[in-house]
Amino acid sequence: MSETTNKKIHLVNVIVFCGLLFLGGIASLAMKKDSVSEMENRKLAIFPVYSDSALWSGQYFKNIEQYYADNFPLRDKWISFSNSFRSRFGYESGDIKIYDPANDAEANEKNDTTKNTINTGPLPDDGAVGEVKKRLFVFKNRGFEMFGGGPGVGKAYANVINSYNRLGLPNLQVYNLVIPVALEFEITEKYKNLQKPNRPAIANIYNNLDSNIKKVWAIDEIRKHREEYIYFNTDHHWTSLGAYYAYRAFCETAGLIPVSIDTIRFKVKPSFLGSLYRLTRDPKLKENPDSVKYYLFRDSVRFYIGSNNSLTYWGKSKMYAESVSGVNSYSIFLQGDLPIVKMETQHKNGRKIAIVKESYGNAFAPFLINNYEKIVVVDQRYYTGDFVKMLKTEGINELLFINNIFAAHTPFHIEKIKGLKK
Repeated sequence: MSETTNKKIHLVNVIVFCGLLFLGGIASLAMKKDSVSEMENRKLAIFPVYSDSALWSGQYFKNIEQYYADNFPLRDKWISFSNSFRSRFGYESGDIKIYDPANDAEANEKNDTTKNTINTGPLPDDGAVGEVKKRLFVFKNRGFEMFGGGPGVGKAYANVINSYNRLGLPNLQVYNLVIPVALEFEITEKYKNLQKPNRPAIANIYNNLDSNIKKVWAIDEIRKHREEYIYFNTDHHWTSLGAYYAYRAFCETAGLIPVSIDTIRFKVKPSFLGSLYRLTRDPKLKENPDSVKYYLFRDSVRFYIGSNNSLTYWGKSKMYAESVSGVNSYSIFLQGDLPIVKMETQHKNGRKIAIVKESYGNAFAPFLINNYEKIVVVDQRYYTGDFVKMLKTEGINELLFINNIFAAHTPFHIEKIKGLKK
């Protein structure tokens, strides 16, 4: 190839490259900007406001760079294409420490002494193949978290709940309900060492509780319905149906008659791709989206949003945030993770319950309007008011702690629950 031809090719390459950069810049400026990335469930950067201090510190140009990175034309489509390409060629993350019972550093786990006739072991190997990806297990077109909490942390969780039982509040009945992880009901013999079995871990917590605290064995009721749509495919939460079966177990423990949902009207939020998809971007999960069902109970309810700063302020609102959609669809329950809300019903039976929860409790709490005169729901992560005084002010006579098994074995959540008791 002659030198002249070679120069012409280089010139064409430079022109094409610069042209693409120019067209990309024009498209980036001209195309409509999204304020939120649904794929990543976060706000996208906005063009920075100029200031001398930002300019001289170099932060101004860093913010411009972030703005263009977040607003690249067809950005979500490129990310989706990249994930699909990587998956097709077998790229995956292996950054997970698989639970190994022989290496469990914590001892003195109390044995499960409760009666249980249900087979709680792994399912037979059916030939299905899964993969560990971004600290999750992708299996049968679903995403799963893998539990590995130790008994020492479970005992610490039990001790915090015991401290509320020992407050000396008159006629206060305390309950505890630990929610199992979805993989508990889907794991096969081939992958049995991928996580720690949930039931012994829950039993360890329950066996360390005061004897007069009522323990709700929701795991056994949920297991009976493991073939139903009780956990999401692409999100770490349970569905309203999974929450319903836990509610039935609670009713049995609390001496209540559960509502039958067979004749209850409901609505559905379609096309929900949840947290597990956003973390892995796995094409298998994208092809298996979820829907969020919520029930329209016959019982009338007055719903209020409270305040961290006042025991008397209650703003009237609605129990369901029906305007949410897409990646935020689970937030329909109780309008998401608000610090404190209250529901009052037409029942005049004197039963008034407070629920201390993380986000799993959002789908559970609405069922209680069928049985209680008053339900106060506190999110342990965000409520900073005087919790004990609130219990007295609202005349609460029942107190339920409901947490998923990860939260019940996480020091952060244990400290947050402890911190409610000022």
